[in-house]
Amino acid sequence: MLNEATKRNLRRKSFYVDEVQIKNGTPLFSWIDLNLTELCNRLCVFCPRADPDLYPNQSLNMSMDLVRRIASELTSLDYNGVVVLCGFGEPMLHPELNSIVKAFGDKIRVELVTNGDRLTSQVASQLYALGLDYFVVSMYDGPEQREHFYKIFRDASISPDKFILRDRWHSEADDFGLKLTNRAGTIDVGKQDPIPPAHPCYYPAYSITLDWNGDALLCVQDWNKRVKAGNAYAQSLMEIWTSPTLSKYRNRLFEGKRTMAPCKNCNADGTLHGFNHRDVWLDARAPVRTKMEATN
Repeated sequence: MLNEATKRNLRRKSFYVDEVQIKNGTPLFSWIDLNLTELCNRLCVFCPRADPDLYPNQSLNMSMDLVRRIASELTSLDYNGVVVLCGFGEPMLHPELNSIVKAFGDKIRVELVTNGDRLTSQVASQLYALGLDYFVVSMYDGPEQREHFYKIFRDASISPDKFILRDRWHSEADDFGLKLTNRAGTIDVGKQDPIPPAHPCYYPAYSITLDWNGDALLCVQDWNKRVKAGNAYAQSLMEIWTSPTLSKYRNRLFEGKRTMAPCKNCNADGTLHGFNHRDVWLDARAPVRTKMEATN
């Protein structure tokens, strides 16, 4: 069950994530998740990083060259979705975070998801001035962190509509304050939902996940990085978005066919966003289906 904070965050994101932008007849992605770094300074029990043998810390960081390439492509697309600095690591550990935020600037909406351990009023003020639109802070230590972060944002003159604080300090009995998933079969901690064998998923309808090295992953749930739909160094974002790999998964998941890895091991709902994109994708396929039916 989704807690109230999670519901509030979903409603907030729906205003721009579930808006469908069309490019040359194709529904464009509205969510890009950038995995800036393979480093994290915490080991949360509900994260694959809890086992360093399974997911070790590595000093691997997305290059500024790739960041600028992505920003340039999005600008040329008149992209009106969001770029989320999150991925599989702690984005504030990237040594060039300020430059990354500046690269997107005021042309593209950019959000930062962080544990806040490196967040100060000065840092928050700098990031906001460089163009960061929204701070998402996950608090893991306890309710006393609320006032700590409220003070940081007050001192930085950042209004409450520019950040959200998410309580993640809860016990396993309360699902740690978040909607637990098994990260596509990577972990089994807590009260995990069963794997739905015939449940649709809309991640490939609206989102792109780019790894630190440019690899385009199937979705942000796939921590084992089993499926790659291309690479942002070698291909444009639109080439990745319309690739045979993403198209195959997109079509099968629309029909609720979780038969391929990693989907067959994943218990994420996958339908909380992307339903509008799904409808446009299906409408775009309708003439093809009609033509095929007419020839049979």
